[in-house]
Amino acid sequence: MKNISNVDINRERLERWLSETNLTPGSRLPSERELCELLDTRRMTLRQVLLELEVASLIFRKNRSGWFIAPKRFIYNPKAQSSFNAEARAQGRQPFWGYLEEEQCEVPPLNVAKAFSDNSRSYRVTGWCGLDGHKVFYHESYIDADFAPDFIKKINNQSFADVWEKEYGQFLSIKSMLFKPVKIPGQACKELGVAPNSFVILVEKHRATREKRVVQVDFEYWRLESVELYIQDE
Repeated sequence: MKNISNVDINRERLERWLSETNLTPGSRLPSERELCELLDTRRMTLRQVLLELEVASLIFRKNRSGWFIAPKRFIYNPKAQSSFNAEARAQGRQPFWGYLEEEQCEVPPLNVAKAFSDNSRSYRVTGWCGLDGHKVFYHESYIDADFAPDFIKKINNQSFADVWEKEYGQFLSIKSMLFKPVKIPGQACKELGVAPNSFVILVEKHRATREKRVVQVDFEYWRLESVELYIQDE
């Protein structure tokens, strides 16, 4: 007969409590001290339980704010030609976003410099995107400034897809993608409220024109509990 660990017992108790209380997505859980009293367990055991529920995408943590009920995952097809906002609304979600920096980039990352044409100037744009009041990813994007002069002056809180279409008559496609778990960068940590040294999913996308020229490189850092990735040709 398989032995049941104390962590397993308390995880079952907490899952049952969450089911019975029927907290809505985004609701804050009681403090760890209160949860220890509720489950009659030690802090070390509780933290292991919370981490397992976080991995299962049932809850998420905001740094210095506590634990919260996780919203349902965003079903994300990185190859989709439509924008994040359109995809979110199609899934019945409410997207929101904000830009942080829009600047000329003197020294872009090496892989960005290689992706663009030789000696191309670059713009760097950072920001975040959220769903239903919850920030889900931080992005750092690089634009080929020689191909799209004054791009950062034309954003005006529009999506990148809208700027490319309306201002430059371009419909970009994905030329290459990379997925990997990474430790969250400092700025992304600050914006998403993730604990320092947490792991996130990095999605790196190289976007190209019809002539296969790469003119935009995106680095998206997604909270683990927020997204389910799948690839499907459109």
